[in-house]
Amino acid sequence: MSKKLIVSADDFGFSEGYNYGAVKAYREGIVTVLSLMSNMEAASHGIRLAKQEVPEANLVLHTNFVHGRPVSQPEAIPSLVDEEGRFYRSFMWKREDKSDEKCVGEVVVTAEDCYKETVAQINRFKELTGHVPNHFEGHSVINKSIREAFHQAATEFQVHCMTEPEVETERWHPVHEIMLKNPLAMDIINRGCTPEDFLEDRFGILNSPFEYNIIHLHPGYVDGYILDHSSLTTARCRDLQAACDPAVKQWFADHDVELVNFTSVYK
Repeated sequence: MSKKLIVSADDFGFSEGYNYGAVKAYREGIVTVLSLMSNMEAASHGIRLAKQEVPEANLVLHTNFVHGRPVSQPEAIPSLVDEEGRFYRSFMWKREDKSDEKCVGEVVVTAEDCYKETVAQINRFKELTGHVPNHFEGHSVINKSIREAFHQAATEFQVHCMTEPEVETERWHPVHEIMLKNPLAMDIINRGCTPEDFLEDRFGILNSPFEYNIIHLHPGYVDGYILDHSSLTTARCRDLQAACDPAVKQWFADHDVELVNFTSVYK
């Protein structure tokens, strides 16, 4: 069984500067998927850039409940937004797991609101691209309500979804979140990956017992919006540099790891 790896550039559409870097990582590096935050103001810029520079790219949906404004009318999803109609940031959410260091607030979101906004972001994605995504996943926070909403939307649209547990169907192969149970994963994400993380297989790609695997990167340039709205800054630049390193691409070829996108997941 040969290994197949999806490399996602998460947060596509977060900012214009980030978009340029993500497209570079796809065009020149190992990225195989651009995962779009369809609610963000720079989403339309990202789509225009992708159509111009990499029209063949697999664009998927990076469903976002914690940055910017929703696609839905705020009054339709009250548990997700503040008085100004903006999403509550992740640190304001109430944690489900005591080990969660990100969610330290009291906000409790409902599955109904998460489902409504997921559908709205899928439809917004279709408006921007002309088609429904062949995959969607969550940004930053995943909890019971989001899992329930994602399962409902994935079943309704018959679109592949990465959540835990994964939505099972005969339409697609299961995909393994290779970083999910890797103790090094959060460290790599927070500091940004290096070529050595691949060359020394710190992600554990070669040891994965699964055929289809995925890793999530954030390769992009840092601009003012990123600096003002994200704690992930220099890590994005490191991800971009590593993703475009020729030695990294060669490592995949040498170890017979096929870089694929979500189109190949469907049977």
